[in-house]
Amino acid sequence: MPGDSLVLALALAAGLVLLATDTPTRNPWFRLAAVLFLHALTIAYVGWRWSDTLPAFAGTPTALWVWAFFAAEAVAIVYEVWSVSVLIRVTNHTPEANRYEAALRATPDLPMVDVFVPTYSENAEILERTIRAALALDYPRDRLKIWLLDDGKRPWLKELCDKYGVGCVVRPTNEHGKAGNLNYALPRTAGEYLLVIDADFELDPRFLLRALGFLLFRIGIGLVQTPQHFRNPDPVQYNLFGGRAWTEEQFFFMTMAQSARDSYGNAFCVGSGWVVPRARLTELGGFPQSSICEDLEITYALKARGWRTLFLNEPLAIGLAPESVPEYIKQRARWCSGTIQHAYIKTGPFRGRGLSWLDRLFYLEPILYWFTFPFTVLMLFAPAVFWLTGVSAIPGAGDGLYAILLPRFVAAWVVMYWLSEGRVIPPISAVQRSLGAFHFTAALAKAVVQPFGRPFQVTAKGQARDRVVIQWAILRPFAVLAGLTLFGMALNLTGWYEVVTINSLTAVDVAWSVYALTLLALCVFVCVERPKAGSADAPEVRKGSVVGTATALARRVFG
Repeated sequence: MPGDSLVLALALAAGLVLLATDTPTRNPWFRLAAVLFLHALTIAYVGWRWSDTLPAFAGTPTALWVWAFFAAEAVAIVYEVWSVSVLIRVTNHTPEANRYEAALRATPDLPMVDVFVPTYSENAEILERTIRAALALDYPRDRLKIWLLDDGKRPWLKELCDKYGVGCVVRPTNEHGKAGNLNYALPRTAGEYLLVIDADFELDPRFLLRALGFLLFRIGIGLVQTPQHFRNPDPVQYNLFGGRAWTEEQFFFMTMAQSARDSYGNAFCVGSGWVVPRARLTELGGFPQSSICEDLEITYALKARGWRTLFLNEPLAIGLAPESVPEYIKQRARWCSGTIQHAYIKTGPFRGRGLSWLDRLFYLEPILYWFTFPFTVLMLFAPAVFWLTGVSAIPGAGDGLYAILLPRFVAAWVVMYWLSEGRVIPPISAVQRSLGAFHFTAALAKAVVQPFGRPFQVTAKGQARDRVVIQWAILRPFAVLAGLTLFGMALNLTGWYEVVTINSLTAVDVAWSVYALTLLALCVFVCVERPKAGSADAPEVRKGSVVGTATALARRVFG
């Protein structure tokens, strides 16, 4: 490795350590400096990739592989540049919420509120917790009505509702999934405001007093969304012993990315823990049903009419994260399909009227997110392809691997950790992405070709396992790919059969391979699901620990 490249890499690493530890994370100028620093490295990296690593475009397998890898990487880089740039500033509406709460407490005649709880297959234990929490809302009881919206046609649910004195609306059919269920209840209820929560969520008693004031006292607010918090670890946390080491996968988005989007007036509804005036739904003709992700659609349907979604970053509702790997992947594959549908609907970012160019860019962001998963798949495949065929995904890289690629890779990890205030541990984020990458890429391809027709599938909650369960269907591709990579490395590094030439850059090839193998191995460990007694409550991690993460992974791998 050339000496100047080594010095550059070491200086970069030292500077980033200082950045991550000694600077105020909420100061927008420091955040801007960190983002611009990363963008400068990204520009240098893309320029180097374009000028030094791409062959002439041709129809040969080698050229097609290299260009496909670059195209997928370019999409991922565009998404990274946008999403990191948005994080420069974040909002904090807590002072406003304090004022509005005081005003509401002094208001003698509060508006009537309906609490909608759409339910399909949740068990009685989960629903009872949800009902009891809703009944405990700090709001005049005569101004509050709780409704369970049953899409599962369960006879016992009416008895449960009668037991607690709450309403029950039973829908005879199931078309349009959750949005259809909500729409069926609209003409059968009369509250001026609607609070919508999923059936596994428990409300904080102050929810309405904290959120409702924005709709009553502030002009232009059409919907108030709160973050989703979870009382149990997600499958990656649970199966890798990370329940106390890093945050649940959605925590960064729910508490940081949404606040950042909100600073541009583009936070969006996430389906649970939100309140909206009935009058706004009347303007829309009810809950949107063009997509199976009606939450994103309602935000931009309101935005087109001049009504903003405000994000109140306070933990006012807590629910259940998916409790098994198949449910985790199924839920997110549904999000993928539903989000891609927005590229086709008439209220989407391309065809929707009444949206500014900035609104359209923010609307495109969640769509673009799913287009980054093909790069994750190719990144995992690249080492095996290299060792078995001799074709590098980044050919002719030379010293740029050390001087450009490595510094940018390190910078991206550290800057993201710093900007997220520890909510993102990059290696764990890579595992989370890798775990569903094959399924999400398949769902993406299907959604692009055939965007509609996928049925709405509810995520099962309240599951228990009395023994270790190996999710073979999900595990198998990781194991096979890891085996091929190891086989190719063994052939070449032992000299038994050389497909590639061993040289000064081989260390980088080995490092990439070890990184990919580590991700594949951790995905295998996640697919070996540990026993669990049910939806056990656990303290929510709000900031990840690098040391804690390393300890948890070592415990899982080495027992």
